[in-house]
Amino acid sequence: MARWDRLGRWVTAGLATAWVAGGAGCTSEHGQWHQHTPTSAAPQVTAPAATLPAAAPCVKQQIRLAVEKFFAAWNHHERAAFGRLFPGQGELDMATAHQDTLHHRVWSSAVGPAQVAAFAARQWLLGEVLSHDGMTVFTSASAPVYMGGAEVNDVSARFAGGAVQPIEEAKFNYNCAAHAFTHVVIISAGVARKR
Repeated sequence: MARWDRLGRWVTAGLATAWVAGGAGCTSEHGQWHQHTPTSAAPQVTAPAATLPAAAPCVKQQIRLAVEKFFAAWNHHERAAFGRLFPGQGELDMATAHQDTLHHRVWSSAVGPAQVAAFAARQWLLGEVLSHDGMTVFTSASAPVYMGGAEVNDVSARFAGGAVQPIEEAKFNYNCAAHAFTHVVIISAGVARKR
């Protein structure tokens, strides 16, 4: 889990994408309540210069395909493939069915492929399926050329039994050179409820 103020601003290595939030505690992957000390809001997005191709700018189509791969792997319960989208210290901050991020400032956090895959597997046991309708993709001359991001539109989470959770924001920070998400945030506007 992470603090809400940790997401006070989402920095995509100089991209103009940001959001504002404020702070409280949340539960760990084992359901324990705890408080976190404030940390930098910026995800770690750099890679060693030697590992980056000199002429590999991030293009919008690459980011769009990566985001579509995220949704496809989630909805098809592809645990290994989903975890591989977050190598190294890639982070997923996401509300579960009973977490109201907008009003209660809680969500779950997983870092690295093993934790991210384990988190997804727990959600899949609840029958969670994600849907969306379009996205705005970002690249920037002021950011490292290998970085990009996306804000995904009209995201919702549906659960077995018919409950639906409204999603407030879904933002993706992507390293095109590493073919990896460095930080994904999917925060809710309420808990899941039957309609």
